[in-house]
Amino acid sequence: MNTISYVYGNNLYLNITNRCMMSCPYCIKRKWGNKFEGNDLKLDVEPSYKEVIDVIKDPKKYDEVIFCGYGDCLINIETVKKISRWIKDNSGRVRVNTAGLANRYYGRDILPELKGLIDIISISLNGSDPKEYNDINKPMFEEESFGEVVKFAKRAKNYIPKVIITAIEFPGFDILKVERIAKEIGVQFRIRPYLGDEDN
Repeated sequence: MNTISYVYGNNLYLNITNRCMMSCPYCIKRKWGNKFEGNDLKLDVEPSYKEVIDVIKDPKKYDEVIFCGYGDCLINIETVKKISRWIKDNSGRVRVNTAGLANRYYGRDILPELKGLIDIISISLNGSDPKEYNDINKPMFEEESFGEVVKFAKRAKNYIPKVIITAIEFPGFDILKVERIAKEIGVQFRIRPYLGDEDN
């Protein structure tokens, strides 16, 4: 049975889509055959809003309810908005993990639609310039993607209380360059560990 939610630490993670704007060679869904901590995160069908809230039950039990599965949740933005509204109405705290390409994907600014629904947005930026970003992540929009992610992070500050740029500390990558970009934008920065086969 496919997993649409899983607990890690004191957070509940929601796996609502496997679709993504990226084809990152280092993604753990490729290395681990869609398995994480014993959960099968490959979705045959994307879950409905009702299916997701049924598995959440009480969002107050968790420090955060996080949209983070094996795809970019903002590809499924209408479901994200409905679920987030329900979580907030039931005193929960919402975080979205994303590649930051939703505005380019939809051809419009989706950030105003998230105002009041999302407490934290975590934006992955593995690359410090357009070429490096494209080479590392293989994004749908190629070298224009880097500028789109940076622009998305800047605009997110206007609508979401806490904005974090993250980068993975994988071998040979100068992560300090990405930290400088985050500081220039005026958002927080967090290093994510590189996960090898031994970590699952």
